[in-house]
Amino acid sequence: MKKVYLVDYDLCNLRFCGRQCIKKCPITLSNARLNPNKKKKEVPVWLQKSTKKIRINDEGCLKCGICANMCPPKAIYIKYQLEEPTNLIPTHKYPNSGEKTGFRLYNLPTLISGKVTGLCGPNGIGKTTVLNIISGNLIPNLGQVDLNTNKIQWETVIKNIRESEMRNHFTALSQKDCKIAYKRQVLRVLFDKYKGKRVMDILKAENEVSLLFFQQISDYLDLHAIADRFLNECSGGELQRFAIASVLIKEADIYIIDEPCTFLDVQKRMKLAQLFRARAQGFDREKPCPVLIVEHDLAVLDYVSDIIQLFYGAPHQFGIISNPLTTKKGINSYLDGYLKSENIEFRETKYGFKRSSSGRTWSNAKIFAQYEKISKTFKSFRLDVDPGTIYASEILGIVGENGCGKSTFAKILAGELKPDEESKFEGIQARVSYKPQYITQDTTQTVRDFIIERSYNYNFSEEMLRVLYRPLGVNKLLNRSIADLSGGELQRAYICACLAKSADLYVLDEPSAYLDVEERIHIGQIIRTIAKRNAAVAICIEHDIQIADALIDRLLLFTGKPGILGKTIGPLNKRDGMNLFLETIDVTFRRDPKTGRARLNKKGSQLDKAQRASGQLWGVKH
Repeated sequence: MKKVYLVDYDLCNLRFCGRQCIKKCPITLSNARLNPNKKKKEVPVWLQKSTKKIRINDEGCLKCGICANMCPPKAIYIKYQLEEPTNLIPTHKYPNSGEKTGFRLYNLPTLISGKVTGLCGPNGIGKTTVLNIISGNLIPNLGQVDLNTNKIQWETVIKNIRESEMRNHFTALSQKDCKIAYKRQVLRVLFDKYKGKRVMDILKAENEVSLLFFQQISDYLDLHAIADRFLNECSGGELQRFAIASVLIKEADIYIIDEPCTFLDVQKRMKLAQLFRARAQGFDREKPCPVLIVEHDLAVLDYVSDIIQLFYGAPHQFGIISNPLTTKKGINSYLDGYLKSENIEFRETKYGFKRSSSGRTWSNAKIFAQYEKISKTFKSFRLDVDPGTIYASEILGIVGENGCGKSTFAKILAGELKPDEESKFEGIQARVSYKPQYITQDTTQTVRDFIIERSYNYNFSEEMLRVLYRPLGVNKLLNRSIADLSGGELQRAYICACLAKSADLYVLDEPSAYLDVEERIHIGQIIRTIAKRNAAVAICIEHDIQIADALIDRLLLFTGKPGILGKTIGPLNKRDGMNLFLETIDVTFRRDPKTGRARLNKKGSQLDKAQRASGQLWGVKH
C-alpha cells in the first residue's frame, strides 16, 4: 500500500492555523539549521500563492505524519493506495479508451482436479475476464495490446505461462482437446437459444452424464416442478436452476460457474454446494475435475469451496489474483483487507459482522402496524398469511423457500397487489417505498432522473451523498443512462431510488442480488441508517443468510409447498426465528470467532451434531 497525504480544503483554514504543517515539517526544520551558504532541500509542504492552498509533493514527502498530527483542524489526512505491481507482466490488458488506460489483469487461478476453487472479489476487478480466459473465449495478450489486430498466438501464451497446470490447460485449449462447461452470469441468451422448447426436453436431449447424477441434479434443483414449462415462462430463480443444470449435465474437463446463487433461496444454495462438490470429486462414472465458482454469498462460498483465491486491486483499473488459500483463511483475509502470506494490505477498511439487536424485548415496543389474516389466490397458487404485528423502528426479515409467496406478500404491503376479498387487510396506513425483486431497464432516463421520478426527492446534498449514494457508488452513476448499467449498477440505482424516498415503511425484495461482498455489507448498514434516520420500518426479503443475520431484528418465515401453497410463521424474535428457519432447511451454522461471519457446518460433523443436540442451530461461536 502506498501512503498518500491529502488536504481537505473544506477544513483547511490558513487564517487561524499558523501553517503548522509547513513550520513543523522535518525538512523545514532541517533547512533552518543549515549554513546559509548551503543548498536547502525542497520542502514537500508549501503554500501555492496562485490558489492560496496548501500543496503536498508526494515524491519529496518523508511520510512521517507530523503535518497531519500538527494540523489544528485535521485538514491533512492519510489515504492508502494499492500500487500496481511493476515487476509483473500483465496476464491480459484491454486497449486504452481515449485517455483512459485499459484494465490490466495479473496472474491466473490454480486449476486443481477434484477441488472446488472459490473466486472472491469486488465487481470490476477482473473475475469475468478470468473466466473468459479459462474458458478459451479470450486469449490473454500478456499486456501486448495491438489496436490494429488485437491478436496473439496460443504458442506465445503457453511459452510465457509459468504454472504447469495452466500451461497444460492452454495447450489443450489450443489443440481443441479441452471441453469447458460454462454457466454465465447473464441468462437472457438462453431464451433465444431454446425458444419454443420445454425445460426437461432440453435437458434430456443434451444430457451427457450418468442417469444417477442426472437424477440427483433434477432432485436437488427441483427441476420436476418446471419440467413442462417453456423457458420464457420461467421466473428468474427457475431460469437460474435450469442454467446450472444445463452445465452440470455436460461431460467436461473444467466447470466454470459464475454467480449461481442469484434469485435462489437458502435451501437451493445448500443443494447447489453439494452438487458442485460432487461434480468436482467425480460422481458415479464422472471423473474428478476442477470446478471454478464466482459467488458473493460468503456462507455458500465458504461451504462449497476447498480453496479460495482472492481478487484485489483497483476496480476498473487493475486486478491481481492471490495465491491459493484455505477457505477460512481466504475469506477472513478478504474481510480483513490483508494477505498475511503475501504481506499485502489491499484495503484500509476491515469488515466484520455483529448481531443486530436480537436481544431487544418487544413486549412494550410501540406498534407500527397490525394486519389480520391475508389471502391471495392465483390460478395454481394460494398464499395464506396469519395475523401479525410490525413494531416501530424495526427491521423485519422475510425468509423461506422460493415459490412460497414472499414477493406476493411484499407487493400486497406495497399496494401493488390486492388481496382476496375475504381478507380483512385494508393496507398499511403509512407512506410505503418499494424495491421490487425483478428490475428492468426499459427507460432512457439518467440515473439521477430515475431516482427523482421514483422517490420524489431532489436532494443530492453532501449529507445524502454521505449516507446513501456514495457508500453504494451511485454518485458516480448519476449522469449515466439506466439502459447502459450492468446488473449490479442497476440494482444499486433501484435501492437508492427506494431509500431516497421519504417513507414510513421501506419494503426491499432481495436487495443483495447482483451485489458483491462489500456492497452487500454496505447495503445492510445503509438500510439500518436510513430507517433510523427517518424513524421508519424496513422489511427485507433476503436469501443471503449472512446479510439476513447481520441486518434483521425479527423474522417472518414463509413455508408451504412451493408453487402451490404458501403460509407464514411469525413474526418471531430473531433467535427463535433463525433456529426454526435453519431447522426447516436442515442446516446449522456457527460464527467465525475472528470476523463474526456465519459459517455453515458440514452435515454430520461434530459441530453440526452438537448444535442439533442443543437445539441451537443458529450462531454458536467456535
